[in-house]
Amino acid sequence: MKKKRGLPPPATALADPRQWSEKSQGSVAASFRTHYTDQAYRCHACRKEALFSAAEQKFVYEVKKTHIDVRRVLCEACWRERRAVQGKIAACEAQWAASKPELALDAAFLSTWRALLLEHHHYGARLNRATSNMLHKLLDRLVEAN
Repeated sequence: MKKKRGLPPPATALADPRQWSEKSQGSVAASFRTHYTDQAYRCHACRKEALFSAAEQKFVYEVKKTHIDVRRVLCEACWRERRAVQGKIAACEAQWAASKPELALDAAFLSTWRALLLEHHHYGARLNRATSNMLHKLLDRLVEAN
């Protein structure tokens, strides 16, 4: 009789709370966390299953000093895309700061910037309502002027 194959047991890594950030060391987890265990989660953006491995947790909490209560919500691919979108938004903001009068009349620029803000929101970021509303109003004015 053959045994059924189940999921492999989750991997673990030893935890060293002395390496955590100062705030994490003050948390309740610092007194009892002895190891990290693989954590499965569903990506907030694409809804695919992903894994926050024990080794990644060790790196994130002990080397990068991220707070121990922070959990992954995006898979690697979506996280990279969110970072790319953040960079494009920053570039739009820099362009805007350098030449507002000209760009206020550039519908393509305004539309692209607004679409980036909405895409960033899709990846779990807060929507920058003030900027989004400003872009919407500027685009409406351009439509009315034409």
